[in-house]
Amino acid sequence: MPRRPKWWYTLQASKNEACLAVDLYNRSSSERSLEGFIVHMNLAWLYLLHARFDRDGIDFRYWEKGHRRLARVDNEPRTWELARCLVKEYPDSNDPVRRNAEFFIQLRNKIEHRYDTLIAVVIAGKTQAHMLNYEEACVRIFGAKEGLGESLRFPVFVSSLTPAAIESLKRTHRKLPKKVTKFIQEYDASLPEEVQGDYRYDFRVLLLPQTGPKSDADAVIRFLREDEMTEDQRIARDIVMTITREKLVPVQNKGKYAPGGVAQKVEEALQVRFDAASHHARAWKFYKVRPPWNGTKPETTDERYCLWDEPHRDYLYTEAWVKKLIKELANPQQFAAVVGHLPEKLKK
Repeated sequence: MPRRPKWWYTLQASKNEACLAVDLYNRSSSERSLEGFIVHMNLAWLYLLHARFDRDGIDFRYWEKGHRRLARVDNEPRTWELARCLVKEYPDSNDPVRRNAEFFIQLRNKIEHRYDTLIAVVIAGKTQAHMLNYEEACVRIFGAKEGLGESLRFPVFVSSLTPAAIESLKRTHRKLPKKVTKFIQEYDASLPEEVQGDYRYDFRVLLLPQTGPKSDADAVIRFLREDEMTEDQRIARDIVMTITREKLVPVQNKGKYAPGGVAQKVEEALQVRFDAASHHARAWKFYKVRPPWNGTKPETTDERYCLWDEPHRDYLYTEAWVKKLIKELANPQQFAAVVGHLPEKLKK
């Protein structure tokens, strides 16, 4: 049997790293399981893309500037890091797969070990997407026989399946250090809405126990459509934000906000007082997203953030406006410049 090419061994190393990452993540009693998952998945992605470049004859080595010789580290050729590999494989800067992987590259440097478990709960959807994206890339590039489908199992867990667990999720968000929650909020806010809602960036699913007789055709997991949910299920969905996405029937002004809705979103995200009548009014004036009420052309708005509703004679604001405010006003000095005073924390 002829010797296998070098890239094949790199691919096997990649798959081993991915399996180890999942094994560490699913050890619920293990400390720093999330950190271990991120470290080994970064290596899995790096080796996967190196194997792909090696197989396809793409030079992923660094060269000395102005010289025809390789850059070296410890006498070994210096090769592209994961961030550079992702840009090559996914050139679209808003590709959901790339943005998900870049999220974990950045998050690794922000993890505080004592908060490892709490962070894992908050970013569970992104973690699942990270693994699914790796599997999809592995199969797409190297074929189904190189996938991990037979090596990984659906884990047994209780998180968010009981009322107590759901309450625990709410408390978890409040316990996280501000720099972590700020990073997650700002990273999400920097993405187009379609990327945030893409399962390849943040995989979200609602699990419900299925009763009745089982047939051979039953899947272990099934996805529930929103119109099949009870009211209690919708409440749980809103907490863990996890359903499959249906094709939406166009609804007038869907996804738009009145000033009160904008103010509520900003308050929830920043945990500071932000009212519609005063603070929001100063914000739209500061950023010049719409004309004043006495203007002769009310429709001359910045359409990215604000729209004039002619039948109701008022203004509606977009999701992009909400995200912009959350991102901009997270800085206390900018908050003061826009609103006129430093932010006041909400009373608990």
